[in-house]
Amino acid sequence: MYKKLLSIFIMCFAVIFVFVSCGKKIKNTEEIINYLKDLDSYSCNVNIRIENDKQKINYTGKQLYNKKYGKRFELGKDRLFIYKQNKIFASDLSSGSNYNIDEDFDSLFKFCFIDEYVSLIYTNERVDNSFKNIYNEKYQVISLDIPGNNKNMCKAELYINAVSSVPRFLMIYNSNGEKMVNVEYTDFKSNIELKKDIFDIGTVYK
Repeated sequence: MYKKLLSIFIMCFAVIFVFVSCGKKIKNTEEIINYLKDLDSYSCNVNIRIENDKQKINYTGKQLYNKKYGKRFELGKDRLFIYKQNKIFASDLSSGSNYNIDEDFDSLFKFCFIDEYVSLIYTNERVDNSFKNIYNEKYQVISLDIPGNNKNMCKAELYINAVSSVPRFLMIYNSNGEKMVNVEYTDFKSNIELKKDIFDIGTVYK
């Protein structure tokens, strides 16, 4: 009787596993990269944690991206950055002052946008792909070298959900292989309608 019940339990578990597996189809590497490359727009919340020997800094904000109009990064409640026309248009929301800065000045916040990472996939000489399981979720990990002379930003890993193709984490490492930056993406919404004026420095996004 015990063996019969055990056999029934194993069969039921196998059936449940098959149905769950069928409902969560794992996409291949090319499908995931093409999905990100073809994004027309997206919005998401970001949490950026920077760690080094001297300090730990945590930034929270919101990314808005449109392939035609540019990028918008809301850093907390006090600062706003608009990326377009090879410039950064910045605004101090607490004082109401606006100013322009060179695009090369801000390498970290710009690099955290998904389109920046995807563009490196097609131009980088060394790109590695692997899969990892985190909290019972399977992720494709795309690793590559970051061009430039910044020793604190030499390599990076983008973690993408292998079922939904949604970016989840971005890890940035220094020249010694130490993790310096951990970016977490949440509430990712793809191909949403974003009007052109959202990417003007004086426009408030709600």
